[in-house]
Amino acid sequence: MIGSLKEKAAQLFVKWQVKELEPVYQSFTGFFTKSFNFLVLMPHDETDFHYSLEVVKFLEEKEKVPHIFTYDFRISLIPMKLRHHIIDYNLSDINKLKLPSRRLIEKLSTMYYNAVFDLNIKENLFGSYVCSFVNSPIKVGFQKPDSDKYYNLQIINRAERPEISYKNFLNCLRMF
Repeated sequence: MIGSLKEKAAQLFVKWQVKELEPVYQSFTGFFTKSFNFLVLMPHDETDFHYSLEVVKFLEEKEKVPHIFTYDFRISLIPMKLRHHIIDYNLSDINKLKLPSRRLIEKLSTMYYNAVFDLNIKENLFGSYVCSFVNSPIKVGFQKPDSDKYYNLQIINRAERPEISYKNFLNCLRMF
């Protein structure tokens, strides 16, 4: 009961805090080939996390710089060669509404990335809220309820299995 009240309060807070993205004409042609610096928000779900590493490996293969944003206890799950640009957070960076703390928001809002990838397939208010504060012209995520507020490029996901979802995500990146 209290958990669902906190969740509703968090949703209302985010709805009040984050405004719709301004509908601006933006060409995505070649955004991937022209971009160098990426922030990758790793999924909250354990199974999704495992399969989403393929996206990070793909960025590394294409000689891009992926900055991985993940829980501190999941760093050990990331291969050693991908650990050089990790931004971790812990329980002290999450407030009572299960949203990022002011300190974490201030830290992320000072950084600039060419693109942000939110790899959460399922609705995750924490990741979406983080995405809204990062300085980046391109924010990519899977289509979810209210995702228009957070992402200017959305990937439609109809796959039941996460490995297929992330392969589709990579196929979309290859188009650019």
